[in-house]
Amino acid sequence: MKRPRSAAARRALALWDDSSRPARVHTTIRAWTAPFEALEAHVPRSGAVLEVGCGHGLFSTFLALSSRDRRVVGIDIDEKKIELAKEMASRLDEGEAEVSFDHVASGDVPFLDGGWDAIVFADVLYLLQPEDRSRLLTECVKALAPRGVLIVKEVDTEPKVKARIAQFQEFLATRVLRITRGDAMDFPSAKELAAQLANAGLITRSARLDKGYFHPHCVVIGARPTANES
Repeated sequence: MKRPRSAAARRALALWDDSSRPARVHTTIRAWTAPFEALEAHVPRSGAVLEVGCGHGLFSTFLALSSRDRRVVGIDIDEKKIELAKEMASRLDEGEAEVSFDHVASGDVPFLDGGWDAIVFADVLYLLQPEDRSRLLTECVKALAPRGVLIVKEVDTEPKVKARIAQFQEFLATRVLRITRGDAMDFPSAKELAAQLANAGLITRSARLDKGYFHPHCVVIGARPTANES
């Protein structure tokens, strides 16, 4: 666990100070246990950014606060969480960050004229059946801009001790506390995700984000190749 350090991370979390206790607790735990600041470093500093499965919108808001050149849209299948995200975003000062939220059906990916410069997942794909996960990633690749990147953050299946801790926590969230919606609990490895993005025609790289965390956080980045690279 790590305390949010950057001014943008602390500001994003502070927007929840006047929310209900369950919302504050959930977002605080999320901020301390997810490597948002390390993940943010892999997201382009400017352009249109889509976060798929944004939940309460904490990471989307952090992305927008970290760079005013980002135009961030967060989408989720949970209408109640989107309502809370919109309420939280309304507390931003005018011109402080460009972020908005939309409720969408599962599997839907909004298309943007010119494409998204970045599409981001943060601990979402394990909630989908493998065939649904593949279908969603394919749609995301189609929605990317010519030089766009698809950024997938998940918990890896290695090392096994960390993986088991993460999987038990997600079991509590999805099956016991019911605070996270999903059709499955199928954890893909970083290698599996990289292979899937490569098969979709993207140039991939991976990084570990788990230093100092109990969970085996990892990120896989797939970039659309230029004409010279394809």
